[in-house]
Order: sequence, then structure tokens, then C-alpha cells
Amino acid sequence: MRGIMHCLGAVLRTKLAEQMAYRSHFILSVLLLVAGDLVVPFVTLLIYGSGASFPGWTMHEALLIQGVFALAKGIAFPFFFGMVGTTLSHVREGTFDLLLLRPRPVMLMAMLTGFDPDDFGRLFSGAVIFGFALSGMSQPALGAWLQFGLLFIAAIAILCAVSLFLSGMLFRWVGSSRVFDIFDAVTSFGMYPGTIFAKSLQNLLTYVLPVGLIAFVPASALLGRSGLEALWSLVPVSLFLLLGVYYWNRMLRSYTSAGG
Repeated sequence: MRGIMHCLGAVLRTKLAEQMAYRSHFILSVLLLVAGDLVVPFVTLLIYGSGASFPGWTMHEALLIQGVFALAKGIAFPFFFGMVGTTLSHVREGTFDLLLLRPRPVMLMAMLTGFDPDDFGRLFSGAVIFGFALSGMSQPALGAWLQFGLLFIAAIAILCAVSLFLSGMLFRWVGSSRVFDIFDAVTSFGMYPGTIFAKSLQNLLTYVLPVGLIAFVPASALLGRSGLEALWSLVPVSLFLLLGVYYWNRMLRSYTSAGG
């Protein structure tokens, strides 16, 4: 564990030093990410400002879901999703062997080399949306915060599993450069209250493709809209993460050192 922390610290120092060498690029990238993450909340403000609404949800409650979603991405993207681009570039160039030769787990090295400080802009935008949403409602109880914390960790685990699926795919299909489009298309459902969808779709997005667990379920727990039964959702999350790890390692075996 100490070795992993040393590796993480070394990567953090190196990546931050790189960004400080190109400050204007770093600042511009962060600002663009923040602006992009604020588009959907801005549309939500326009919807409620026009007199429409998501049935059964106030404006601040709907924004809370989107704030949780942005916070989860703000943590997962810097640490996990960089491995998607790293895997794509290394496999295309046939240089993934460089990670295989290092005396650390390959999955860990793929994550560390893909670390991107730019994505912390998502964490900032998520914190702004989350704070604004909480300012317009009564403060949650301690029990609600504890339940939210567990479910938020589960949301991070889901995003980690998604990054494993997307990067694992690239060991065989090196032409799949639009994998982030797949991610955006699937996870966009998680930015809205699950109750606006049909019951069958709700179950699909909770237990099969646990997209709803990224933001809707944790936000519902914080609002006191769900009881302890929501913690049962940790089971499919665990299975989804284990499946992601298995899939990534299985696809790694198909790597042939020459473009996939």
C-alpha cells in the first residue's frame, strides 16, 4: 500500500509540474470543463423558470442530482478515466508493453499514467451546483449524510467500472476512439430524477446498467426520499465493479503488442 501511495504521489507531482509549465492551457481547459458541466443545470434552471418542472421534484432537488453527478465525475475522471485515452494511444502504437514491464500492477499503472489534473474542474463545478442546491432546501439529517456517503462511494465505484469496460474494449477494438460518446449517451440518464422514467427503465438503470446509482439514488438518500433499503443497491454495484475488473484483465490477455 505504501508503494502505491508513493507512485501516486510521484505521478501527482509530475502531472502538476507539467500543468504549471503551461498554465494558460491548464486554466483554459478547466474553464471549458466547468462551462460544459454547467450546461445541463442551466437548462434545468430555464425549465423551472418557464413554469415547467420534473414532476415531484423542486428545482433545487433536481439540481442536487446534477450536482452529485458532477461531483462523482470530478473524482472519477482525474483518477480513472485517463486510462481510457492512455490505453487507446499505447495499444495503437504498440507501446503498452512499457506498462507491462513495470514492477507494479498493470491496471494501476494504466490509471496512474492517465491521471489528468484538468478534470478537477468537474469537481469545482459539481461543488458549486451541489452547494447551490443545498442552499435552497432544509439541511439533511446526520443519518441521511451517512447513507449518502456510502452511496456516493458506490457511485465512484460505478464510474471506475465503466472506465475499465471502456479501456478494456480498446485492447481489441483500437478504432473505437468514440468510447466517450458511448459513456455520455448511457450515463446521461443519470442526470435526471429516475421517477420521470417508466418503472421498467428505472429498474434497468438501477440494477442492470446502474447509471441511476451515480446520482439519483445518492441524492434521494440525502433528501430522505429513500430508506435503508437503498443500501441494497450496493450489491449490484459490487458485482458491476468485479465484472469490470474481470473484463479488463480478460481483454488484457488478448493484447498482441502490435496495435491490438
